Amino acid sequence: MDLAAGAPFLRVTGPGGEELPWVVVRAPVVTRAQHVRLNRLADEGCRFVGATSYLGFPGAGFRDERDYGLLCEAWLHCFRAPDRFLPPNGPRVLVSESDFTDPLRVDARLVHRRPVTRAPEPVADVVHVSGAEPWRQQAKNWPLAARCLHRLAAETGLRVLVVDAPPGAESLPGVRSSGPLEWPELLAVIAAARCLFVPAVLDASPRVLAEALCLDVPVVVNRQILGGWQYVNAFTGTFFDGVDDVVPAVLETIGAAGGPRSWFMAHHGPARAGARVLRLLRSLDPSLPALSHVLLAPDRGPREHAPPGTR
Repeated sequence: MDLAAGAPFLRVTGPGGEELPWVVVRAPVVTRAQHVRLNRLADEGCRFVGATSYLGFPGAGFRDERDYGLLCEAWLHCFRAPDRFLPPNGPRVLVSESDFTDPLRVDARLVHRRPVTRAPEPVADVVHVSGAEPWRQQAKNWPLAARCLHRLAAETGLRVLVVDAPPGAESLPGVRSSGPLEWPELLAVIAAARCLFVPAVLDASPRVLAEALCLDVPVVVNRQILGGWQYVNAFTGTFFDGVDDVVPAVLETIGAAGGPRSWFMAHHGPARAGARVLRLLRSLDPSLPALSHVLLAPDRGPREHAPPGTR
């Protein structure tokens, strides 16, 4: 499931890929082609459930006059206080797209089985995944990240790396930077790290956070993050609040004996997340076939570039 696929729609399928009459709306519908596709899905008899996968969607701040509270019969959400962000109608369940991250695919034992002819990936103790585009810098909270990473490098001697670094990152003393990495290379970098640093606030479905846990790498996460806060506990990592407490948070995390992968496998993954979504949909649609769980797949219909989700 690729959050950067570019479409605001996901099809709900059975475990074998058979399409069900439900579609997930995970981002604003903003282009003409997307509006046409939405109308066609409705004409085909599809029903809609919303998902909070893009920044603060469906809250304010989008140039979009559509009432998603009327369109979507239920919500898959990431929020601590959903009443602040979601329409008042319809059932809700705390499920993020990142909950569907598959530990069988994201496994450090598989990541390290790589061709020896490839150049080695950069190695670091602390890894932060950012982005050069302005919207991604906003989602990843680059201004705070830069200040925190500078302090970590200066005060701890830890090797610090920014992947998909914004312009100017190379000027941070003691902080290494790289361009964007292909997914296998990114996983290899994270798997070799001692923690993943996530300073984001407006990140609603941070797949990279779930991927780090599947790779058995603990996380240090901004306490104010919209989505992904539910992954942080004594087994997986630590919250931090800002520049003043980032150093002790990172040192505590890399020195703790946890078990991020075991915890994630016990609570999340495609079957567990899909069973929770199925229970929600079945409460609205008792005619759904007898299934153990559902999956989410990119809509195969025509689409243009839309506000992408975030890693």
